[in-house]
Amino acid sequence: MISKETIKRIFSVSCIEEVIGDFISLKKSGLNYRGLSPFSNEKTPSLIVSPIKKIWKDFSSGKGGNIITFLMEHENYTYVESLHYLAKKYDIKIQEEKKNTFIRKIDHENLYLIQDYAKCFFMKQLSYTKEGQEIGLIYLMKQRGLNMKIIHQFELGFAPSFWTKFTETALKKGFQIQDLKKSGLTGFKRSNHFDCFRKRVMFPIHDLSGRVIGFGGRKIDNSSRSIKYLNSSENDIFQKSKILYGLFQAQKNILKEDLCYLVEGYTDVLSLHQSGIKNVVSSSGTSLTIDQILLIKRFTKSIVLFYDGDRSGIQASLRVINMILEQEMDLRILFFYNGEDPDYLAKKYSSSQLREFLGKKSYHFISFKKKIYEKFHQDDPIKKSFLVSNILKSISKIPNLLQRELYIQETSKLFQLRQEVLIYELERINKKKKLYKKIENHPIRLNSERNNTLLLLEEKLIQLILNYGNKIFKKGGTHTTTVFEEIFHTFQDYNFRFSLDSHQKIFDKICLQKENLEKNPSFVVEDEKKKKSYSLSQWNRKGIEVSSQEENIDRYLMDILLRYKTQYILKLIQQEIRNFQKEIRRDKNQMILKKIMYLTNLKNELNKKLHRYV
Repeated sequence: MISKETIKRIFSVSCIEEVIGDFISLKKSGLNYRGLSPFSNEKTPSLIVSPIKKIWKDFSSGKGGNIITFLMEHENYTYVESLHYLAKKYDIKIQEEKKNTFIRKIDHENLYLIQDYAKCFFMKQLSYTKEGQEIGLIYLMKQRGLNMKIIHQFELGFAPSFWTKFTETALKKGFQIQDLKKSGLTGFKRSNHFDCFRKRVMFPIHDLSGRVIGFGGRKIDNSSRSIKYLNSSENDIFQKSKILYGLFQAQKNILKEDLCYLVEGYTDVLSLHQSGIKNVVSSSGTSLTIDQILLIKRFTKSIVLFYDGDRSGIQASLRVINMILEQEMDLRILFFYNGEDPDYLAKKYSSSQLREFLGKKSYHFISFKKKIYEKFHQDDPIKKSFLVSNILKSISKIPNLLQRELYIQETSKLFQLRQEVLIYELERINKKKKLYKKIENHPIRLNSERNNTLLLLEEKLIQLILNYGNKIFKKGGTHTTTVFEEIFHTFQDYNFRFSLDSHQKIFDKICLQKENLEKNPSFVVEDEKKKKSYSLSQWNRKGIEVSSQEENIDRYLMDILLRYKTQYILKLIQQEIRNFQKEIRRDKNQMILKKIMYLTNLKNELNKKLHRYV
């Protein structure tokens, strides 16, 4: 336990506005400080920090207390972890009444200890072993152009190629094997343990307080089949979707400049830091999440997407634009015609030149999408209309009415379109959004005419199976089949599936009953004058209307199946058209167009059979 004298010293030395200011932006307001609540998505600052009383109060969530309670609420620290954080910040040596170097109980503190030990182990392997120097350091310094200052600042390391080097060393230090396994650093296979990271450059991932919570490892040997980047497995202290690489080192610079650059990889962060751009973070090679966007929003509302300039980087930028706009962020996106990436640009320009270059190459999302169109497509009016529709969909995501209006004006100006036309189209998109929301909440109530037609046909097919599933009829003159078999084989041949889960469940139950029929027939055979029906005809009590359609059952069934095929294929065509609108790569577009043409020809053939020549 930490001694009472140490705790008193921590409380007396700690500055509450300084500590809270490390996590959120505070502004002086009389004797107190004000800031946006980190516990709610508010627009007006309601968090008050009192340096005199050494307390804080968040009026939006009702939370409040002293410096320790803030760390416990904000960082999910325990009481002891909060004290350790403050002691580290103010360089206070902790004196303990009872020293327990290693805690066998699996808890957060133990995971932190293991991660910290692993960081030190990997750093020593990089700097003091022959393998680390010849492989790890050469890669970082010669191939990546990083200097020793950056390597030490970000605590980079090297995982040796031996299968159990780290695990065996950690066990000798007193760590327990079950704890190492939970940390994501040790794995098990056939009762043998092994190091999860081997022959990789190691990038420690820190939380906002500077404690290591996980690792990213980059393989050195490109000839091996292993994946290029490997992250720690998730555990109690490490969730990839909720952290950003480099945020610990960048948080003060983000607050100072009120701007955050977002890149894709670890080395992009390092190269930019080395070139003087220090307000930069990375999503660690994973797709950007809402939690990560909100994490940036704690420090600034201004974000610049600085992804690679190649096709994959452009597509990654397009995927996250709407997510960021929904959070009312001031978004700019960097666009490079020659496909440059952050690492290349950081090495090409000096610090001042790079800042000037980035300022010239950053665009709002409308201009960014327009430049993509200009790069990948010629002056095609159809593609241009798809582009404008895509831009309007992004505008529809913005909660702020005034911002939407200004972006509509900008779109009108850039594309020389009347604002009235854009506003009309935007309203249509908003109505469609409301409709989709309604469909999500009430999936059975589909208002689309095409979906209604498809569902009505599905219902008729279910009715036919329930009423006449065992009815035998001739097909093609000599071949005989049943109503159920014809429907079943059609769905099987075309890989169809009912749109509604309730219809599919009924169909699956009938199929299952049909399988059991060979052993124990479940059809109820009545008098010859009476109809034959499935025992499952009780489904009419569940909302399926059962009607009699005895005469010309073969013609009626084939007509229903042809109509169903047509509607189903039409739905597939519409889906491919939507894919075509979203896709920016020409090779992919060609494939989609071929698929659309094939499906259209198939639909036309079915229409001819229905005597609907097109």
